[in-house]
Amino acid sequence: MRTRQALKWVIRPILAVALLASTFVGVRIWTNNLAVVQSDRVYRSGQMPAANLARAVRDHRIKTVLNLRGANPDQSWYPAERATTLAAGATQIDLSMASDMWLSRNQARTVLKVLDTCTYPILIHCQWGSERTGLVSAITELLRPGGSLADARRQFSLVYLYVKAGDGAVMERHLDRYEHWLKAGTLAHSPKQFRHWITQEFRPESPSREEWPYDPYPPVIITRPSPAASPTAQLAAEDSVSRQ
Repeated sequence: MRTRQALKWVIRPILAVALLASTFVGVRIWTNNLAVVQSDRVYRSGQMPAANLARAVRDHRIKTVLNLRGANPDQSWYPAERATTLAAGATQIDLSMASDMWLSRNQARTVLKVLDTCTYPILIHCQWGSERTGLVSAITELLRPGGSLADARRQFSLVYLYVKAGDGAVMERHLDRYEHWLKAGTLAHSPKQFRHWITQEFRPESPSREEWPYDPYPPVIITRPSPAASPTAQLAAEDSVSRQ
């Protein structure tokens, strides 16, 4: 009898914690992992259904949707996302990243260029909004005046369903490499130091696309809305697509 009672006292808290955890995960998935990185400037999320994306773009006045899954015209989510973004008068930027691979030097510099030249507010997303999105969101914090490594590391959090385990942990290791470089040179972080590291010092570990005989993916595809686009306008028959 006493053993049963003791087991109840042990099992009940475990079940309660498990219930809370599953509820939290369910809510994050239900809301597409949407969160604010920098108020009125940078937002992050997982892949959204078209209706949810349209609402997020409208509510947060998003001007750029940065899709880290790359262009996937043969998958149903991509044409729907692209049409929704452009119909809302925002720009679609497709940048192909893999959560289990280091950024190549070209990819890292492309991310920097995109964040420097895009129109804000921006919504950054991958499939789940945890790993690839965590890295690019962290980079926006490192580029922000007054931003810190601690701010960047907060973008890799259980709050965003990120777990530092498995292949996806490669994304956070980019920050480890940058921090190690700072310490080796007794340097303090600043946006200027980070830019220098990305453009001059960064070298990926393995695996990365630099090991491929060639990279079949364009560095970035930028699709701008029709001049007539508005939150209620329909997608024009042809869009202006530029490749960099």
